Amino acid sequence: MVNTELRILRVFGPTAAEVSAVLRQARADGCPGLRLLERDGEFAVCVQVSAPNRAMAEQYCEKWVQRLRGKFGDDVFATGETSLAQATLDTLLEKRKLLVAADETTGRLVGALLQPLPHSEAVFDFGTESYADPKKQKQITVPPQLLKKFPGDVVQAAAGRALAAMQAAGADFAAVYMPATVGQCPFVLICDNHGAAACALPPDLNDATIGNQILDLLRRRVLGLRLTDSCIIFRPGRERPLLIVSEAGRDRGNTVRFSLRRRTPPTTEPDRTADFEPMLDFDTAEPVAPPQPEPPAPAAETAVGATRHLNVSRTHAAPPAVSEPTGTIRFESELDEENEAAPAAAANTTDPLDIRTAGPEAARTARSLRVNRRAPAPEADAAQPAAEQQQATIRRSPAPSILDDDVPDFSAELDPEALAAAQAADEADAAAGRTTTAEDFTRAASRLFDDDDSDDTDTDPPPRRRHAEKPETEAANSIRNHSLAMIEKSEKRRRRMVITVLVVLTLVIVGGAAALWWFFSNDLGARPAAKSYGTALYDNTAESYLTKGTEKLPGVVGYLGFPGMEGRFVYAADTATAENADNETTAQTRFATPSALNSTAPGNTVLASTDALLTPLTTEEGIKANSGFTLYLPGRAYRFKVLAVYYYDPAEQGDGAFDLYGSTDLSSYYDYLRFVAGIQARSLWDTEVEVGDASRFLTLTAPSEDAGVQLCVTGRLIEDGEAEVLNASAITAADDPLLTAVQYQSKNQPMPTVSALLGASIDRYAKQSAATAANRGSSQTASDSADTSTDLSQAASEMQQRTDALLASADKLMAGLTDVAGSANATETDLNKGAEGTLPEQTVTVDQIANANPTPAPADSTADGSNSTENGDTTPDTPDNSGDNNTNNGGTSAEGETINVTMNGTAQTMDLVRCLAMVAQNELGSSAPAEAYKAQCVATHCWILSQSGYPSVLGAEPGAAALAAAQEVAHVLVTYNGQVCFTPYFASASTGTASAAEVWGNDRAWLQAVDSPYDQQIATNWNTNGNSSGTARFSRQTLQDRIKDVMDIDLSGVDPNSWFTIQSANQYGWVAKIQVGPDASVGTVSGRWFRENLLARQSVDGRSLRSQCFTVSYNADLDCFIFDVYGYGHGCGMSQWGAIGYARNGWSYRDILTHYFVGTTLTTY
Repeated sequence: MVNTELRILRVFGPTAAEVSAVLRQARADGCPGLRLLERDGEFAVCVQVSAPNRAMAEQYCEKWVQRLRGKFGDDVFATGETSLAQATLDTLLEKRKLLVAADETTGRLVGALLQPLPHSEAVFDFGTESYADPKKQKQITVPPQLLKKFPGDVVQAAAGRALAAMQAAGADFAAVYMPATVGQCPFVLICDNHGAAACALPPDLNDATIGNQILDLLRRRVLGLRLTDSCIIFRPGRERPLLIVSEAGRDRGNTVRFSLRRRTPPTTEPDRTADFEPMLDFDTAEPVAPPQPEPPAPAAETAVGATRHLNVSRTHAAPPAVSEPTGTIRFESELDEENEAAPAAAANTTDPLDIRTAGPEAARTARSLRVNRRAPAPEADAAQPAAEQQQATIRRSPAPSILDDDVPDFSAELDPEALAAAQAADEADAAAGRTTTAEDFTRAASRLFDDDDSDDTDTDPPPRRRHAEKPETEAANSIRNHSLAMIEKSEKRRRRMVITVLVVLTLVIVGGAAALWWFFSNDLGARPAAKSYGTALYDNTAESYLTKGTEKLPGVVGYLGFPGMEGRFVYAADTATAENADNETTAQTRFATPSALNSTAPGNTVLASTDALLTPLTTEEGIKANSGFTLYLPGRAYRFKVLAVYYYDPAEQGDGAFDLYGSTDLSSYYDYLRFVAGIQARSLWDTEVEVGDASRFLTLTAPSEDAGVQLCVTGRLIEDGEAEVLNASAITAADDPLLTAVQYQSKNQPMPTVSALLGASIDRYAKQSAATAANRGSSQTASDSADTSTDLSQAASEMQQRTDALLASADKLMAGLTDVAGSANATETDLNKGAEGTLPEQTVTVDQIANANPTPAPADSTADGSNSTENGDTTPDTPDNSGDNNTNNGGTSAEGETINVTMNGTAQTMDLVRCLAMVAQNELGSSAPAEAYKAQCVATHCWILSQSGYPSVLGAEPGAAALAAAQEVAHVLVTYNGQVCFTPYFASASTGTASAAEVWGNDRAWLQAVDSPYDQQIATNWNTNGNSSGTARFSRQTLQDRIKDVMDIDLSGVDPNSWFTIQSANQYGWVAKIQVGPDASVGTVSGRWFRENLLARQSVDGRSLRSQCFTVSYNADLDCFIFDVYGYGHGCGMSQWGAIGYARNGWSYRDILTHYFVGTTLTTY
């Protein structure tokens, strides 16, 4: 079986004879099948190869195609069925270039080829933006200055019009076609921003061929390919193109010869290449020589010649000679009139490019003719024939030259009679044998020097005596010395000038280098702009500015940025005070105390400024514009919210004294409370910024208007995961801020009772802490929900009582108040602890949810009941309805569907999507992955459906991501055996979760212990240790009293090390059973009851254990029990931080839910 392969090369540019010559050579070299097709100047070279198999056919065919492509070179524009118009269109689309035509004729030629092709309107305007637009048509004219500079130059005029069209349309290329007129050949022109290219055409081409000529020239210009021999490149308005097309070249099609002609006058450019200007011309007529037999070339030479470019094969027999070239067009300087009048025969016998000049001979002859015209003409010898006289006259007259005007005639202004007399004297001396020696010429020159340049010599010459005669040797020496003196003086002046220039140039270079060195060594780059505060641009600029500052300025360790003021560098504490040129101290901000920002314990860091940096913050406009600030240190940025703005007197004594610099270590709870209450009592503004129990602070100090009084601004560090938005609108003026004693004295006002103001501040702090605890902890468990849903004032009252007792008897509680809070924020501003609820027994099917009727809202707000027993078991409630009202009968859209909940303490029937989005926003924050939001929405929906009545949930205003997630999964439920599952969730696990039996004592098939590996990496408050946090530290005496009251077990006299014994825990550390006291039969309780009931709010800071995954030990030095707690929440079901970790690692919400709820199915109703 024979396989045949066919390839087609598309060629444009050479003539049919040239293409045929290449193909004949290829066939002679062994190419098996060749065929040539032509249409409108386009050639299709078909290569056909047959071989035993397809691979060989393709290989051999590709070999010949590549060989032909190498010979045709840039003339190949495409392969296969791609036309020249399509190839040019593809090139313009790829390069994103736009073509316009300068007139309607050119537009029709190009448009006829491009209009049938798709997307052609993207690269060609079809006149809509150029000649077809009346306004822009007026702009497409030849500039008058171009016509004035190049009168009668059609090529320059066409280029000027193309350039005007390109500028008017905003295009990249413009095309012009100039048809043939009397004495002018047709040509096409492409203009772009780099210049113009023109191509001469034969006069007998059809419209399609002319259009192809335009597109081919455009293609070559866009791709930077070699132009054909008939093209010329020039700069519009700068060079004078010379385009000459002769009749003798018409037989060659569009193949022309590229020549050069010297310009008049020559330029002074150093490379001399600009002394020549391009000129196009068809080959001139040459006599036809008789054919000479040539020996056949060796095969090796033939092969070598075949690999050369197409230009090598473009050799033709000389065309027959013609009497005179016709159709010549010139756009160059005109020749002399004598040259135009030369006989036509001379043009046929001489090379038109062989231009010769008579040079000085012509000038000498011209002088002679001028002298002879003034002198009487000699009489002709009558005996001499007239023909010989005429021939003699012709011999005396040199041939004219276009360079005659370039040779200056220095004798034009001299008297002809004087010239004739001088010439006669020279001839007489020559006839007498008298010649002028070099010494005579030197003496004549000496007289000229003495008369004209005597003032220029360094030494005055001796006075000349006109009638005295000197010896020739003395005169020659005098002339030589005088000439040497002038030459030496000239050389000295030149050397002095060169040395001066070199010295000045050296000084300039050295000065410039010094200025550049100083600039680059002191330049710190762009300073961060306050208007971009809070953006990545501000952070990047501040970090770059700080990096350069630490490298180039001594003592710089940080940068302090404000949203409404210009930032500044922060210096180390031991940095020397800098002074400016006026011996004035430069303003600096430096560390006044060691930094406590990286400490795990709460603390306060003080930065002191030497100028009134903080004065703007005493006004309402200033504090609202600067309600936060950022401290940039190498490697990290610390962001703060302004907590208080107050005055501080370091020298103040008495009740109003405040030790700012001594309040840096706040690890003691008493010191922490005293610091927070003190600054809030003194604050000029109520900023509504929440303060946790283990926050870190940064205080800025600066001089105030009162002597000796410092103006202070304390900011609370924004913790990881907390929103960085500054709520300036919430800032209001404080009613009665506590000032310094100096300020009260200056105002003649009595100092108020400090204890009353501090008490009010403590009360405000207590209420804030209670509100925070109620808001953050209501979703931990059902019992916690019931506790936190009580009246807020009661919680504040209890907090106040505990605080008063703390202040009254600090010594009594020192054993429990020496804890050092760790990095975990006690206010739990990150993820909530999640929903736990009851462990229901009811079975809610998907059909019940889809067909449920709306349930009216109850008159009173109720929460789901949860009756906990001592051993941690839960009595389930019977649900009265599912809580869903599906108005679309199970459709895929959740529009209009409602659900019954107690949202933020208010029982109501809410829109389902909004309810789920609010809970997801509150539980996961504003930056959780979308898949985590979806998993949270599904778990929330199923948890609500599994509870009775109006279950309590907490929600926040949802963002776009939470709403989108809720909308997508509103009808997705977690089911087990066709029934809706109880889907509890919590904040974070240890390294895995707990089962329902380990938490509630009753097993559920889908609530089993599973891995949760990402919590440890990303969760906040994942580990709480009593050595660093009061949350996990319990006073021995407190627990002894608590156990006695609740369990009626007296542990007095019992070794504290044997009080607690963990009896059972799962593989992840979750405690299922723990023994309290020495008797296991009496004191064994569940881990959940131990955490939620026995130890509830019994820690030294009034809190409970964060999870039931713990170990416990006794510290005799502190007389406290130290718990090491992992995770946060009840531990059963879905870990919210674990879901976020899985989502960040590519898991979908379906993968997350089926992982945490084992064996379940996601059902869409």
